[in-house]
Amino acid sequence: MNKEDAGSAAAKGKGKRRWPIVVGVVAVVLVCAGIGFNAWHNQPSFCNAICHTPMDYYVDGYYAGAETGHASLAAAHEDAGVTCLQCHEATLEAQVNEGTAWISGAYSVNADGSLQPQLITADKGQCAAAGCHEWQDVVAATENWGGQQGVNPHVSHQGEAIDCSNCHSVHGESNMYCNACHSYEVPAGWASPASN
Repeated sequence: MNKEDAGSAAAKGKGKRRWPIVVGVVAVVLVCAGIGFNAWHNQPSFCNAICHTPMDYYVDGYYAGAETGHASLAAAHEDAGVTCLQCHEATLEAQVNEGTAWISGAYSVNADGSLQPQLITADKGQCAAAGCHEWQDVVAATENWGGQQGVNPHVSHQGEAIDCSNCHSVHGESNMYCNACHSYEVPAGWASPASN
């Protein structure tokens, strides 16, 4: 074997040894990028970074914490360190539907910037899930509501028919649903329907 053939064989050997390193580096970069994207995806800022309209209304309300006097429950959740995806499960189907609606413009926005219609409801199964609101603590905190013996808006005579979102609005003004028939004390910053 002459020197040229030996040099050519050595170069081929080095090339064969480099491809696993290149593949390994590319794999590490892709894994790191995937981990970084997933961490960003789990932050509320992801939602309006991609879909400014209609998500600005919701993300701005989330970040308008107690220090600004913002009364939304979204801000209270942000103050408590609860992210949007802890309540809004980001299933692949939901993300595809939301992305398709955003790209095609198949959504309507109210004057305040919120989506119209809002079809998301929250029930005891979601809000009193493990690690969130303990139902017995919620019931105990509202016992004898407004100083009225035996009144508790969380122990309704309508049973489980009332969802949390009948009263509590995470992104808007909460509504004292019971006052459609009763005249109970209305928390500060809440609305009250007209009593019958």
